[in-house]
Amino acid sequence: MSLSFSIPLAIRMVGEAGQGIILMGSILAKSLVKEGYWVAQSQHYGAQVRGGVSYCDTLFDIEPIDYPLADHFDVLYLMHGIGSNNIEKLKRNSILFYDEKFVEKLPQHINRITRKIVKVPASRVALEELSNINVANMISLGVLCSVTQLVSEEILIETVRENVSANYKDIDEKAVRIGYSLIEKRYPLKFYKKIERLGKGYE
Repeated sequence: MSLSFSIPLAIRMVGEAGQGIILMGSILAKSLVKEGYWVAQSQHYGAQVRGGVSYCDTLFDIEPIDYPLADHFDVLYLMHGIGSNNIEKLKRNSILFYDEKFVEKLPQHINRITRKIVKVPASRVALEELSNINVANMISLGVLCSVTQLVSEEILIETVRENVSANYKDIDEKAVRIGYSLIEKRYPLKFYKKIERLGKGYE
């Protein structure tokens, strides 16, 4: 007898503390719940409020998740070079996003891990079009959801407006809309099943 079960997809967003990584992850998780997924999330704050490493992991699945942590990721969003060591945690043929302003270069062997690499001008666009680098995280979130086709633009905007302060609602909505239309590439994520055979007596 065989047992079939779904494998959760895992996303890590990582950057410098102060870039809004935790807020990105929280909004993504809540948006995925609205899209009907089972979701688990964990967060890590650097030792410093600004300057340390901050990351947020989001696992989601079409079935309940029995273990909420991941060692390797289907998607890595790198908002700062300070988190570049996380590239080693990418699965084969996964998706790597990186902010061109704060990630100077990628390791030479990255093409042996994946060719799905998306250079994102989020911080530059935030400054040039919205005059506020603090909304680069919302541009980035729009890019991630658009490229992976995980969350619709309207659900993402609805969730953003529910979870940011009143002063940021309008500018964050603009940032998400910019991000959603910024990159033409599409790398839809797909769930897959793992099948294991049960030993005699475990049917």
